[in-house]
Amino acid sequence: MSDLRSEEGDEADLAAEHAIGLLDGAGRRAAERRIDRDAGFAADVDAWNQRFAPLYDTIDPVEPPSGIWPRIAEEIVRMRRLGRADAPAAGPTGRRVSGIWQWIGLSGMGLAAASLAALILVTANLGPVVEAERQETILAGTLANDQGEPLFTVVFYHEEGHDVATLIPVARQDDGGRVPELWLVPPGGAAPRSLGVLHASQPILLDIADRAVATPDTALAISLEPPGGSPTGLPTGPVVAHGALEML
Repeated sequence: MSDLRSEEGDEADLAAEHAIGLLDGAGRRAAERRIDRDAGFAADVDAWNQRFAPLYDTIDPVEPPSGIWPRIAEEIVRMRRLGRADAPAAGPTGRRVSGIWQWIGLSGMGLAAASLAALILVTANLGPVVEAERQETILAGTLANDQGEPLFTVVFYHEEGHDVATLIPVARQDDGGRVPELWLVPPGGAAPRSLGVLHASQPILLDIADRAVATPDTALAISLEPPGGSPTGLPTGPVVAHGALEML
C-alpha cells in the first residue's frame, strides 16, 4: 500500500490513501515529494480530502484521556528519530509531519477529538511510545478567524534544547496566492515577531530557537503574506486568525 504505482487505476487509490493517512514510511515521503512536483496528483489528493471531509464532520468531540498530549509529543520525538529528517520541507522554516497529523488536520475535528484520534492511530500503527528524554510543559491552542471558526491548531513542546511548534490546518481558506505566516504578539504593544511561514493545507513543524516564546497565554496570530513570507519582518497582509496558548 505504501509503494508508488504507475497504473492509471492505482493512481486514484494512491491519492486516496495519502489523503486518509494510510501511507507510511518511504511511500508517504514519495507521495509528498510527488505532490510538490505533480500538479495533477496534488489536485487528486485535494479532491479526496474534500470527499472525506464530510465523514470527519460526523465525529462527535470526545474528552481525551489524561496524559494524551505528553504521549503525542513523545511520539513526535520518536518519529523524528526514526527518519523524519529526510522529509521534504513544506515551507522556508518548517517541515511536514507524518500522515497521522495529515489525517487530523484535514478532518476538521476539534482539538480534543484530534488528540484522541492521534493516540488511537499512534497506538495502532506505530507501536509503543518511547519514553521522552525529559518531561516539559506542553502548550496548545486554536487559532480562529474573527467569526470564531478555527483555522489552525497549534501545539508547542520542548525537544533537544528548544521549542518545536506543530501547526495543523483544520479549515481551508482563500489565500489569494499568499502564504500564512505565524506571529508571536508580545504584550504591551511591542512589534510582532515572526515564528515562520506555514503551509495552508499541510501540517508543519516549526523549530523555535527561543524557548521563552512559549508560555501560557502567549498570543499568536496568522497573517497572509507574499510567497516566502513578509518582506519587512512585520505583518503586511490581513490577519486571518488569532488565539492564545494554554497549558495542558
